[in-house]
Amino acid sequence: MSLALEACRDGSETLLHGEFGAYPPKGTRFALSLTWTELHIQRLVPKPDSDHRTVVRLVDVVGCHTLRSHTLTDRSAYFCIYTYPLKKRKVAVGSGRARQRTARTFQVDNAECYAGNQTIAERWAAAIKCLVLGIPISSETEITCSLLPRPRRLLLLLNPFGGKGNALQWCQTHILPMITEADVSFNLIQTERQNHARELVQSISLAEWDGIVAVSGDGLLYEVINGLMERPDWEEAIKMPVGILPCGSGNALAGAINSCAGFEQVLGQELLTNCTLLLCHGAVSPMDLVSITTSSGSRSFSFLCVAWGFISDVDIETEKYRHMGPARFTMGLMVRLASLNTYRGRLSYLPAPDSVAHRPILRSITMSANGSLPFQRMPLHRTISDMGLCEKRHAFSFQGVEPADEPTLSPNSPPSSGFQPPNFNFETLPEGLVADGKGPRLANPTVVTPNTSSTRCIHGPPDHFLAPLDQPVPKSWVTVEDDFVMVLAIYQTHLGADLLSVPFACFNDGLIHLCYVKAGISRAALIRLFLAMEKGTHFEQECPYLIHVPVRAFRLEPLTRKGIITIDGERAEYGPIQGQIHHGMANLITGIEKAKITTF
Repeated sequence: MSLALEACRDGSETLLHGEFGAYPPKGTRFALSLTWTELHIQRLVPKPDSDHRTVVRLVDVVGCHTLRSHTLTDRSAYFCIYTYPLKKRKVAVGSGRARQRTARTFQVDNAECYAGNQTIAERWAAAIKCLVLGIPISSETEITCSLLPRPRRLLLLLNPFGGKGNALQWCQTHILPMITEADVSFNLIQTERQNHARELVQSISLAEWDGIVAVSGDGLLYEVINGLMERPDWEEAIKMPVGILPCGSGNALAGAINSCAGFEQVLGQELLTNCTLLLCHGAVSPMDLVSITTSSGSRSFSFLCVAWGFISDVDIETEKYRHMGPARFTMGLMVRLASLNTYRGRLSYLPAPDSVAHRPILRSITMSANGSLPFQRMPLHRTISDMGLCEKRHAFSFQGVEPADEPTLSPNSPPSSGFQPPNFNFETLPEGLVADGKGPRLANPTVVTPNTSSTRCIHGPPDHFLAPLDQPVPKSWVTVEDDFVMVLAIYQTHLGADLLSVPFACFNDGLIHLCYVKAGISRAALIRLFLAMEKGTHFEQECPYLIHVPVRAFRLEPLTRKGIITIDGERAEYGPIQGQIHHGMANLITGIEKAKITTF
């Protein structure tokens, strides 16, 4: 790597510098300096009283678009930067900081003709987009739009009944405006029944998509992953990047993504905005999967956890309270504590060699919903797409369009900034500007009618660590037979958006974190554990009833006749169950340039 690129990476090198006007034009002019991590904005005219400058962190930026005036005689070009910076909350809302949408537009007018100014605007837009997407550039790089990949195409699968049933509304007010500003094309499909997403991804043409995103809770992503594993081309299909935008009740994986990015633990719309911001940045991290086998011989792939006892009881028994959102788990926890059950079982596991717990220190960042994007209630549509449906879909093409090619707009026409679906209404561009270019689009997005056959053929790599369930575990395994309050085999940091269950876990650490609580713990001690779990400090209490073992594989054999077992929050067949880790098998959209990987 060159010294210039190293300097750029640590933020010390200026990549671009320029002087531009403001929009709307009021005689104000700014000096802009772009580094690897920040955009510095210094007002020049009118001359400021101090040397104060505005600093825009690129981690807060979702996109940058080139624009032009409605007036065809205007030789100036423009570029607009869309950011979601942290700002102080209003007193009525509460203390702390939250993210609010900001769109800043700059006028490029140094050249004598529009084409020259447009070239400069495109250079700045391309540089900002490269930095947002993690494409390495330096002051030595010839920055052109050719450095950028084509706009991503995402298949969004939305469960309209998840959580409190707000998924469609939140998609309209938060998700679609942000990903449109990030030049992400999409096809949004609402699922209509259980396993709809699972059946859908078995048959779609994956070549048309750059990722599949579940707009729901963890259950929908479980369907997506297992649908990919049921395809004949599963080895390639499971490498399709998957993502999650939390609109469910538990939202554990979203909590893990949020935490891994260094953001402060948040819930609801704030968590959704965090995850959408990370989705716009687009980085992909490897993610472990765990193959799960039950006594009937069924096999599935899990990305979150297997639970038995207290946790699975609360999860399933509170299904009727889904309308309460995350609060359902608090209610269920109190009810279950009042009638605390214990379960007899045999737990066997293959310990991971030389495993040591590791607790990272996280940066504190907070975020909130963007209230400036109004929601407009409209009839429900099952499928919505921005690809190939409307000529006003602007992805802000990378080649300037001469004035004669611009669409005819009256002076009173509202500004346009990308596709606005028929039932979405959001403000994006300043008055008087339009997006420059007609942009790429997918002419015929293909969604093949799924095969709804009840016969499921799950594929996947062999389970080298596991013996058949009707045979003893290998001699190298450890077996514990005891009375348990709960058993949890988890592979993410979070069990819920506000439950930091294993703060030292990583997406790609090759470990199953086996946590169990033995019978004999008091209700008060159990409450303390769950309260401490909100901050991930429960292991520091040194509770003798709480055991944590990093393992490669496990087997759980319930000896109590009745009980509940869940896989990724979904109820599973009750009886013997086992699983083993498959390292880095899937790809998760995290928005993080490099996944946290810990070597044990």
